[in-house]
Amino acid sequence: MKNILINNRKRIIKLLDKLPINLNNQLYKAISKSMLGRYSVYAVNLLSMIILARIFTPETFGTVAAITVFFLFFQLMAEAGLGPAIININELSTKDKNGLFGLTLIIGLILGFAFFLLSPVFLYFYNLPRVGEVVPYIAISLVFFSASILPNAFLLREQAFFSIARAGLCAEVGSTLVSVLLVQVVDPLHALATKSVCSAAISFCILYFISGKTEFGRPAVGTKFSAIKPLLSFSLYQFGFNFINYFSRNFDNILVGRYFGANSLGVYDKAYQLMRYPLMLLTYSMTPAIQPVIRKYADDKEKVERIHRDFTFKLSLAGAIAGLSLFLLSELIVRIMLGPQWLLVIPLIKVLAIAIPVQVVLSTIGSFFQALNRADLLFYTGIISAVVMISCICWGVYQHDLIKLSWALVIAFHINFLQSYYVMYIKIFNKKPWGFMARMLPALAIVIFMTILAVYNTN
Repeated sequence: MKNILINNRKRIIKLLDKLPINLNNQLYKAISKSMLGRYSVYAVNLLSMIILARIFTPETFGTVAAITVFFLFFQLMAEAGLGPAIININELSTKDKNGLFGLTLIIGLILGFAFFLLSPVFLYFYNLPRVGEVVPYIAISLVFFSASILPNAFLLREQAFFSIARAGLCAEVGSTLVSVLLVQVVDPLHALATKSVCSAAISFCILYFISGKTEFGRPAVGTKFSAIKPLLSFSLYQFGFNFINYFSRNFDNILVGRYFGANSLGVYDKAYQLMRYPLMLLTYSMTPAIQPVIRKYADDKEKVERIHRDFTFKLSLAGAIAGLSLFLLSELIVRIMLGPQWLLVIPLIKVLAIAIPVQVVLSTIGSFFQALNRADLLFYTGIISAVVMISCICWGVYQHDLIKLSWALVIAFHINFLQSYYVMYIKIFNKKPWGFMARMLPALAIVIFMTILAVYNTN
């Protein structure tokens, strides 16, 4: 009976997919659901940052951030592009599902243990006396993160954004509460490091439980590891892009921690985190909705391009307004959100805010590449982006000036915006990108205005 119901459900889904649906409306409806779900999480994230910034010092944050950079690298090693690959598939047998889950668990255990063994290397690299104390917490977090990959992908595939948001909300509230309570009885560094473990554990438990309501169902531990083979052609390119993108996006934190120290890394990391909030509100909440919707229309490139052009134009205007607001209100924002001990963040935010409009648009490009089954092009543009970003970061670090490093990042983001969209339009949409670029001009005018003000204030 259960198999009959599942087969009937699949037939109904296939019939619905063939109905003439307005792609524009479908995409914005999915995006609205994703944004509503994620905004609650972001609101709690923001409140958590406000609370923790007043409890822990920049040095404590910097020490944890130094290890968190490598945690992100091991996360992408564990995920290996599997999540987006699963979103694109239409069928998955029970044995394959359980085999993939068993494989992710084993990978998580191996990577967690490897991370723990690398503690002396991290200590030597950063030369920060207490950085090794954070490593065990991150190692355990890796195991829970890896176990969450499959349940999270199942939910994303079915656009269950509210369910995913519920897990994120509980994880953020629970982990923040634990850190606030622990700081009363244990060392502040350990109290802050515990947050990552609690967050990963709570998120896994909830995602695993609610994944039972998805089409593929809740996974069990299986041994058919060969189930990964059909997904490799897509996931390897995705993994390659994630691998390259990691270094281009985190190389600055690594070098700042290595050559500037924990206190400077804490200040820089908080400035970057504040700059990312508009991105989280405008694009990170949208991108999970793009691939599941667009993938159904991957053969109609003309329709997808029209939707993409309209979508990115609206995003560019929203990003320009967000960037200008952060630029003009930077001092007020820092004082309210972080407190007086973080005033060194203000000049960094003024520069980084200039990059928000292009980042808001650029952050969605990966979902379109994935939905159109061109993870290979995403990988190649990622290589170019990494070369540009790492070169600019090295120049900024060489200057030993966080302001100059921030300017270098702004330049790198704009160069990567141009090359990424040029490749997308030439290789996928088979047309010149001038029409798309023309729609970015209003946002460009605001970027130029912010740049002039920033240079004037510096001089």
